[in-house]
Amino acid sequence: MTLIVADSSPLIAFARSDYLDLVRDVAGTIHVPHTVWQECVHDLSKPGAQRIQQAVAKGIITRLDDPALPTSLEVTPIDAGEKAAIALALKQNCPILLDERLGRIVARRHNLSVVGSAGILLTAKNRGLIPAVGPVLDQWISFGYRLSNELVAEVLRRAQEER
Repeated sequence: MTLIVADSSPLIAFARSDYLDLVRDVAGTIHVPHTVWQECVHDLSKPGAQRIQQAVAKGIITRLDDPALPTSLEVTPIDAGEKAAIALALKQNCPILLDERLGRIVARRHNLSVVGSAGILLTAKNRGLIPAVGPVLDQWISFGYRLSNELVAEVLRRAQEER
């Protein structure tokens, strides 16, 4: 990949772990629509918000205006950030970093390539950028990031890690 559009949840998770550079190293340029940016940094006291703001200042993340929503997204029951991210990924014809189940379904219905946070971690481990995915997943779970037991088990299996 050389470009990815990101939704807020993965950005916040990676920011809280101080791994925004890792997303860039794996996926290339990170673009976010204005609505996603606002979701991430509207309250700078929230975990990860300042790191995301700093990542934009450093050029790790590029903030763009929200594109016009396709009619098919206007009535979709996903949040405004997910709609804007999907619309931007469609406009830029690139993959989307998205973890929410319904958002992933909608993105796939629009023929987008969907990458999840766990996929970024697996690729990073395979490239030798991180030693293990398990500790990062454990950290995210401690933050309250919702990861199903099945997903964690599958990611650990693919990473050839044990609990």
